[in-house]
Amino acid sequence: MNIVLTRHAKSSWDNLNLTDHDRPLNRRGREDAELVAKYLATYEYTYKTILCSTSKRTSETLEIFLNYIHKVDQINYLSNLYHASAETIRKEITTLDTDGTYMLLGHNPGIEDFLRNLHKDTSLKVPTCSIALLSNQNNYLRLNKLITPKELKSQ
Repeated sequence: MNIVLTRHAKSSWDNLNLTDHDRPLNRRGREDAELVAKYLATYEYTYKTILCSTSKRTSETLEIFLNYIHKVDQINYLSNLYHASAETIRKEITTLDTDGTYMLLGHNPGIEDFLRNLHKDTSLKVPTCSIALLSNQNNYLRLNKLITPKELKSQ
């Protein structure tokens, strides 16, 4: 099993009347999402399921990613992923089949906490629009690679 754990791209604070849930991406967020999506497309994954928080910024991040994704069998928008804890993320991952490739789009601090627990590294940082490539081998979930927009821009 492969999992692409994704933190949403940078959101806009231009309209302070919007709820946190309804904040869209800003220009940098859209640019970063496109950059990361192009990188991710090189893996040519076929996703069995994509799990996405219901927030505007995660759904907009996913919309940009879908322009570059090879194939998706199913997309589920889940309200429990909106500011989900590391434990909620773990529970969602354990519901997935043990084969195939999946994506989960969510928020910090849950994603960062989940990866810190997994990788046993409390200094690990997950900036906006970062992707963590995880694999499950012999019932052991492993962080293979963490990719940030800043890293991709420097290449």
